[in-house]
Amino acid sequence: MKRVAFLPLVLMGLASTAEAQSFDASQWITGDGWIALGASTLDAEEAWLGGDGTWTTAWDGLGLSFGAFGTLGREHETYAALSYSLSSGARFEIGNPRPAYDQFARPLISDVMLPEALRRTETGFSRLTNGTITESQYLPYGVSYQTEGVATSLHYVDDYDATILGLGGGWQSGAWQIEVALEYVDGDTNDANAKLQGRYQLGAGEMFGTLSYNEANDAPAAVELAYRHQVTDRLSLTELVSVPFEEPEDGVALLGANIYLRGSTSLDVSGGYGAGDGLASAAVRFEF
Repeated sequence: MKRVAFLPLVLMGLASTAEAQSFDASQWITGDGWIALGASTLDAEEAWLGGDGTWTTAWDGLGLSFGAFGTLGREHETYAALSYSLSSGARFEIGNPRPAYDQFARPLISDVMLPEALRRTETGFSRLTNGTITESQYLPYGVSYQTEGVATSLHYVDDYDATILGLGGGWQSGAWQIEVALEYVDGDTNDANAKLQGRYQLGAGEMFGTLSYNEANDAPAAVELAYRHQVTDRLSLTELVSVPFEEPEDGVALLGANIYLRGSTSLDVSGGYGAGDGLASAAVRFEF
């Protein structure tokens, strides 16, 4: 499948350049996400460069949006779109924008062990993301609308004659942060995806709970539970379990550690057990 495989490298270069310049880069471009260089015990990802992030132009009016999710090579999705931003914060995009479904209630496993998350994109990720990573010639294009706390998107995949409508939103309810996302696929499958995530401050950290219905991805419903907490000023831990209801033997249990080195750079180490195999990964990560 022909993909823009070099884009994560370009993004990493832009992030490093922006950090090195003396001017305030946020005046012309803003970013949200991370990139990392690491190694894991997974056969296809013994050494990997990847991440999850989006950059957007910071001014009102006509601009650009681009980003990537995954690792350099076969297992990634890239985003690139023309945008139009209003002073109210609303933003319209056309091209291949990030699906609305992936902007809310995102599985935390992608932040703890990216290589393992890429083997499980059928759980909690958009049909667009799962299709791009697992299918041949799954090349979407579409439009999206985003404003604070809400997003919607409409994509089309020509080779599969598939239309995907996504909606997502999040809000604060007392001590809870609630996020929901819905997605309907008409074409290669006529099914829906849905997920609900709650986040609650508990002790020194946050507890996450996510329920996902993954019928459009031809996968069973699943639950992900995670607790992320600060141990010291330089160390945070995440304990995570993700289990499909109909196939619990294919679940995964992980322990991840973020060791902060300097500024936005950290050493991320994670290990655990999934689908009968031991798992381990380590990476140097830069957040932007």
